[in-house]
Amino acid sequence: METLRLLERIFLWMMIYSVAGWLYETILCSVRAKKFINRGFLNGPYCPIYGCGAVLNVLVLRGISNLPLLFLAGALLDCSLEYLTSYAMEKLFHARWWDYSNRRFHLNGRVCALGALVFGSFSVAVVELFQPAVERLTDAIPPAAMHVLCAVLFVLFVTDIVVTVVGFSGFDGKLRELAAAAQELERRFTERIHDPTAGEALLEWFSKRMNAQQRRMIRAFPHLRSVRCDEAFAALRNYIAKERQRLLEPRPPRGKKG
Repeated sequence: METLRLLERIFLWMMIYSVAGWLYETILCSVRAKKFINRGFLNGPYCPIYGCGAVLNVLVLRGISNLPLLFLAGALLDCSLEYLTSYAMEKLFHARWWDYSNRRFHLNGRVCALGALVFGSFSVAVVELFQPAVERLTDAIPPAAMHVLCAVLFVLFVTDIVVTVVGFSGFDGKLRELAAAAQELERRFTERIHDPTAGEALLEWFSKRMNAQQRRMIRAFPHLRSVRCDEAFAALRNYIAKERQRLLEPRPPRGKKG
């Protein structure tokens, strides 16, 4: 029973920090976009990467009393988690949800120096400030209520994972359909077969081909990109830009009929 109680507490800590991470991400991204964005890979109001990172910090780093050392260890631990998460999701879905390649001091675009500073500060705050309050909250829950609460949250969490993965699983195939169509548009433009509405029509067709889960993912992660189809997307964007530029070019005046 003691082992079960410990696992339940750790799971509940993870859920609490996941919800806190979702609130942070959602508020930040919604303010930037000036509209509500459900920021998170899963559908529910939680970002598990924050919860897992916080729990790792608590379990691994709470014995470190030296704050600078805690900061450095937390930055290293959380950057490692972010890197592995990015790598695993890319291998699983053939897509990248974030890319820090345009920032200084990054590692393969998966982690960067600014993120390390944020993670180090996050680690200190979790271990020194937040975790004592979180433990007081979870310790106050009676055992019977803890069993029910954790069981319900676990079922909802696992169901959300299954729904998300199943809903997003066909995304790569649809991207390859768009890739082939985009390359065809680029070829037609090269051969001067112009259609000023083809690019926008293709994007509209593509959006209708996606299910609700895939559309939500693109809204939540505007920098989401395909690992396999980036060149085709570039061709599509290039095609649309060229057509728009061609339409803006002044046309020679028509001669008068005799």
